[in-house]
Amino acid sequence: MSTSTLKRVIPYLITLALAVFLYVKAGQFDMVGRPGMPGPDLWPKMACVLLAGTSLIGLLGALFGSAEQTPVEEVDDALVSPPETHPHLVWIGVAATGLYVASMPYLGFFIGTSLFAAALLVIGGMRRWAWLAPTAIALAGVFTLIFMKVVYVSLPLGTGPFMDISMLIFKLLGIH
Repeated sequence: MSTSTLKRVIPYLITLALAVFLYVKAGQFDMVGRPGMPGPDLWPKMACVLLAGTSLIGLLGALFGSAEQTPVEEVDDALVSPPETHPHLVWIGVAATGLYVASMPYLGFFIGTSLFAAALLVIGGMRRWAWLAPTAIALAGVFTLIFMKVVYVSLPLGTGPFMDISMLIFKLLGIH
């Protein structure tokens, strides 16, 4: 194995070893989940499996991929004309996040997340306006299902009519 290949492989081997170590440690929690319910080791173990899988993919790429270097001319061109940045959009996104967090108790998770996703899509420059509402609603629905059915997190329902809408959405999604 050449030195350059070894340099590419070592970070993935370290990360893979760390994932295996942490997976074993996650199985040694003192607390045990209720029968039929996931225990406290579920999410750490899932993260370790994903980390190990990613490490394996990187390891295979490092072993069997090409080690081509970027020509110096291309690097110089990238430094001469840096990519266009929009820091004001970042600050608008930060403000939208603050409004999202502040409005969550009143609007509820589903409605608040739908509006937040739509706002971020607009801030990010989404050009297909016909897809804005369906995309935002789909994102909110997926996150609601993940948090309520997989992670078992209680989400805010909102107040007044927003709570009624949240309850209807939960019913449509099969969440009790």
